[in-house]
Amino acid sequence: MSKSYAVIVGDIGGTNARLQLLWYSRHQHVSIPSIVNVTRKTYRTVTFTGLSAILQGFLNDTENEQNQEDVLNAIKNKNIRVVLAVCGPIWNNRRSNDTNNVRMEPDGSRWPQQHADAIESDLKLSPNSLVFLNDFEAIGYCLAAQVDSQANELCKFTEAYALHQVSLENNADTNVPIACFGAGTGLGACFLSPDGSGRYQVYPSEAGMTDTFSPRSDEEWCLAKYLRRNQSFIEIEQLVSGPAFVTMLQFYSEYLNQSLTSKLNHDLQEVSQDDAPAVIAQHARDYNDLLCLRVIDTFLDIFGRVLGTAAQTFLPYRGLYITGGILPKLSWRWQNNSENPLLKSYLDQGPKMSEIVARVPLILINDDDLGLKGCLYYMTIHDD
Repeated sequence: MSKSYAVIVGDIGGTNARLQLLWYSRHQHVSIPSIVNVTRKTYRTVTFTGLSAILQGFLNDTENEQNQEDVLNAIKNKNIRVVLAVCGPIWNNRRSNDTNNVRMEPDGSRWPQQHADAIESDLKLSPNSLVFLNDFEAIGYCLAAQVDSQANELCKFTEAYALHQVSLENNADTNVPIACFGAGTGLGACFLSPDGSGRYQVYPSEAGMTDTFSPRSDEEWCLAKYLRRNQSFIEIEQLVSGPAFVTMLQFYSEYLNQSLTSKLNHDLQEVSQDDAPAVIAQHARDYNDLLCLRVIDTFLDIFGRVLGTAAQTFLPYRGLYITGGILPKLSWRWQNNSENPLLKSYLDQGPKMSEIVARVPLILINDDDLGLKGCLYYMTIHDD
């Protein structure tokens, strides 16, 4: 028996919502489904009142622009499956706690909590046709697709670089975990374990929210004290994320008693808070700004230590993957130097554990569509 329907996958962030519609067909006696991209769009999340409004806007735009009869009939008859990746904890794949991640324009008010059954009712979708995934859980499913020989190629990432390679002789066992960390607006994480059938089961994590910063120098103790001025709990993502660039720039300006250059100060005033980390990275790379370089190096050092801790926590001998938009943009820092500060910190885990960490491959993925691809893979393995 064969079946066909429209699939909507989405990666919903606090600033942008990226949606993609595909046509999905699975035919009897064919192990790998046929998946064809139809359309994709990006919307500003903060201009909508919730996910129902975003999805309805996407469906309206698709109906107005498409002339494929099967797609139009699927939208009309609600023959649609929806998988959305959102930030934060998810309950039973049906309720999202991502309301704090969105401030609507123009008044900055929060989204109400998002319930799958309410969205299905709003859009007149079939019951249980919409599911939520944690955003890094979705990325994890893209990693799971990479090692699934039956996965459609549209579910797999396209560009990756080995920062630390391990020979197959040292890691012959493939029945071992995989882990993933990624720095962006926050620090996300997930891990995967083999399910015994040749596939991997994905588990979300909130490892980025843990208070695990362990200062190793007087300078870092001062950084910790700086962060604790207004709070008692320091999530590690406050040091390993885009917003951390701004925090550390302010710290180093005070700690080193050094004012920002007039150009840096001007450029930061010209952009939003969300774009400030990119300005800091640019001034480090293009202008050799000493404060900005200090920020970049501290970020890479602490991120490397976080990854080393993750390697010990999960023992992911099949790979510890790095995602997120920040690190690929900082590759110039180690390409132009004799050593990679992130890799140095990753491998330096003390006399007891450095040898163990050295057995864990460290792989950087450069693909902005991991969340969408992971949502698609999740749907393909839950299409019953």
